[in-house]
Amino acid sequence: MRDYICEAWEGSECKVRQCLGLFCFLAVPYAIYLGMHLGVLHSGSDQLAGICLISALPFAVLAYSDSTWSSNDAAPVCLAAWIAVCVAFSFKCTICVIGLAVTFFPFILSALLAHGLGATCRFLKDRIRAHAG
Repeated sequence: MRDYICEAWEGSECKVRQCLGLFCFLAVPYAIYLGMHLGVLHSGSDQLAGICLISALPFAVLAYSDSTWSSNDAAPVCLAAWIAVCVAFSFKCTICVIGLAVTFFPFILSALLAHGLGATCRFLKDRIRAHAG
């Protein structure tokens, strides 16, 4: 993780801003979900699908808008945000690490699907522009 951050920092400034923005954005839905999952926040019904959709949106946007963005860029940021939220909740609640790892899988799946959708839309847009031009 440290090597990735140093490499990104030495690379483009845009990539660093994207990673920091993604981290900050993901921390919010992850905290909401973990709060509901751990019983700290109360809600009427299970909101996992909606929270996964919201957390997946930036992956689709980044994959669509930046041709250099890859899932290798997103994975460490996604994991770091999840770990940060888990650590924050560990001060308030007793947390089972294995249980939290299992609850992270829907977020990984939604991020991968959204990234694939964004990359596919970018590919189609580029192909249409190539035929039109």
